[in-house]
Amino acid sequence: MQEAWRIKNDDDAEWLIEKVNKDLIESNRYKESLKSKIEVLERKLRKVEEEENLAIERRNSYLAEYFESIDEKFKKKTKTQEKYRLPSGEIVKKYPSPQFKRDNNKLLNWIKSSGLDYVEIKESPRWNELKAITSIKNGQVVTEDGEIVEGIEVIERDPVLEFKEG
Repeated sequence: MQEAWRIKNDDDAEWLIEKVNKDLIESNRYKESLKSKIEVLERKLRKVEEEENLAIERRNSYLAEYFESIDEKFKKKTKTQEKYRLPSGEIVKKYPSPQFKRDNNKLLNWIKSSGLDYVEIKESPRWNELKAITSIKNGQVVTEDGEIVEGIEVIERDPVLEFKEG
């Protein structure tokens, strides 16, 4: 049985680096070619989507104009929308609820000054500060005086080896 190849010296390491670098050059060329093809296809897709959106906008503008000409007694109305049924679907005019842009500091001050009870208080651990006074012993987080910190699971990770070209 033949022994698996291993790096035995610097020459072997250099040979491996050069071989892989040659393979990476071809791989990078191929990746760039694929990215170029993807860009072309994405441009074509955007053009088709723009054409679809224009067709939908044109259709909807004609339908909106027609919708306004329909007698109110044929439309079904609710608080948030109006509908008119056709054999191929419904024309729906929606009335969305307003959007609110809040300045939370001003709003909070107003709530407090008005004596209202609409303030939410959130508690959260200051983990970075706590971590600074802890260490890991036997797979558990402990304080400087050895007390085990509850609520933290230590998940060890494998070291990562990198090669940086010089």
